[in-house]
Amino acid sequence: MGARRAVESKGKGGAAPLPDEMRSLVYPHDGKVVGHPTPGRNTLPGVPSMKKSDRAEAVVLMAKAPIAGRVKTRLCPPLDPRESARLYACMLGDTAAEMSSLARVRRYLFLDPPESVDTLRHPPFSAFEPFPQDGRDLGDRMHDGAATAFRHGARRVVIVGADCPSLSAGTVRRAFRELSTGASVVFGPSADGGYYLIGLSSPDERLFRGFRWSSAEVLRNAAARCRILSAPFSFLPPKRDVDSGEDLLALREWARTHARPACPRTRGWITGLFGPGGDGFPRSRDRTPGSPRGSRSRHGG
Repeated sequence: MGARRAVESKGKGGAAPLPDEMRSLVYPHDGKVVGHPTPGRNTLPGVPSMKKSDRAEAVVLMAKAPIAGRVKTRLCPPLDPRESARLYACMLGDTAAEMSSLARVRRYLFLDPPESVDTLRHPPFSAFEPFPQDGRDLGDRMHDGAATAFRHGARRVVIVGADCPSLSAGTVRRAFRELSTGASVVFGPSADGGYYLIGLSSPDERLFRGFRWSSAEVLRNAAARCRILSAPFSFLPPKRDVDSGEDLLALREWARTHARPACPRTRGWITGLFGPGGDGFPRSRDRTPGSPRGSRSRHGG
């Protein structure tokens, strides 16, 4: 389907529709995939097509080593550094396990800091090819991850982070379908104005350069960049990553009301923190929520 049609169909499946200002950014506006009349021939203008591969699709998982004081620092408070690192380790393990369930997909794990690349080799991480993250900022690192996957023969690449427990293998498969039927870029919008997923039909660095990754305008600006590049794009249903105390409460509620994805490590952590059916934060007087949300779109963790 065309990029515009792909976006407009999202509201029909029960997911919250995108705001009008975001929908208006979709290119092109006439519902046609301009310049890409044949499904599968959706490379960005000016970027050469990749050669075919037995595994035409690849997932790039951008992550950090779960070291206290280096991951999810915006969760402190209400958590302490060791608790936030443990939560991140649970989310990372669950994300890796969920992505491992994708059949006929090549998987890459890009880790920061670079010296941690050999520390996660056991299941579920053994299903991934490990690489160190490389680049000056998040955009450079994501582009490097995508470019690596394309160099190894991928024709469609989906980049995800490790802090969105509601991200399922089915959502990633949906992103691959969008890429194979007309979209050059696919975004998974997150509640903070960034994105929890980006799917690509080619490794165009222009999609990752010149952004303020700590701002709440990341997704809006990325969509505008696609318009400038005449790159058809679509949106997946919105989800919420975990960056703040508010997100922790939302995660607890999500775990209560959704059985899938399974994410057993994260669910176990939630029960351990809040207790069965617990409300509010334990030791609430000592756990003042952190700073207000603002998009970081930090696939590096």
